[in-house]
Order: sequence, then structure tokens, then C-alpha cells
Amino acid sequence: MGSKKARKTDRRSVYTRNVIKDSLLSLLAEKDLADISISELCREAEINRGTFYLHYDNTSEVLDELFDDALKSAHSMLVQIGCEASSGSKKGYPLCRFIRDNDKYQALFFSDSLHSQIIERIAAFNMDSFLEHMRATTGLDDDVLTTLFYFQLNGCLAVTKRSITYHDGKWNDIQCTIDSFLKNGFDSLSK
Repeated sequence: MGSKKARKTDRRSVYTRNVIKDSLLSLLAEKDLADISISELCREAEINRGTFYLHYDNTSEVLDELFDDALKSAHSMLVQIGCEASSGSKKGYPLCRFIRDNDKYQALFFSDSLHSQIIERIAAFNMDSFLEHMRATTGLDDDVLTTLFYFQLNGCLAVTKRSITYHDGKWNDIQCTIDSFLKNGFDSLSK
């Protein structure tokens, strides 16, 4: 991670940072982060390099902020990763629903080159609450639960990426089937 210098937070600075982040998301939809230069990012954002460096030290800082933005937006949904369907008629894992409903972040969550990073960021954001909840209901040790968490999280991202273009009816059928499958699996492990 780059140095965390004091950043301006006035409206114009916030706007410029958002333009840079949106431009990086746009470029990530087309190519890997390693293939995106600062010059290309500046062209996409319609800013000069000096403006970029007023706000960020490198593209990794922009990416870190994008991860933070996405996970803050999804936080209340992500804490339910432990096989709990969301309430109401829209069944399905909250992370999957968040990604489906927020196409802005799909390039970030679906990037093959960033897959490991997004998995680790989501895990850092949610692992403790998952372990606490699952320890209480299953009695399994943390190593087994951590493995189940990663299995479920990787599956969630893969299924969401594969079925992102499905209409809501088909999407809900798939999610209900997965929910039922996982719920039965977790129930069978319960104390």
C-alpha cells in the first residue's frame, strides 16, 4: 500500500476521487489491473497526471479505496454469508444479491486478476462474525469453519459471475436451490 498522505475532503476533491475510481472500474471491465497504466487511467478520467498524484500515489491505492467503498456498501449484507437467505421474496445470499444489484462493482468482483485480493478483503471484513455465528451453531473448530467460509465465498462469486445475465425468476430459482442445499449442509453440522 502507498503512503497515506493527508487528503483533501472538499467537494471537488471527493468528486475527482470518484471520477478516478469510476474510471478504474471502467478499465477493469476491459483488462487486468497490471495492464492499466496511470496515463491510461488519467485519459479515462479526463484528468492530468498531476491531478491524479494529488489524490493517489498509485493505482493500488485507488483499488484499495474501491474495495473499501464496495465492502462498506455491502457490509450489512455480507455479515449474513453464513447460509442465511435474505428476507422477503428475493431469496439468495446477500453478497450475490449485492453484486447483482450493483453493476458498478461487478468489474471489481469479477476480475480474474483480482480474485484472490477480493476474497481476502471480504474475508477480513466478515470472517470474525461468520466464525462467531457458526461456532455457536455447529461446534466446529475455526480451521474447518474457515475452509467452509472460503468454499462458500468462492462459490458465491463464481455462481454470481456465471449467472449475472439471468432474468430474476431464473436467478431466484438458482439461489433458492443453492440456499436450500447449503442450509441443509449447515443444519446437518449443527450441534
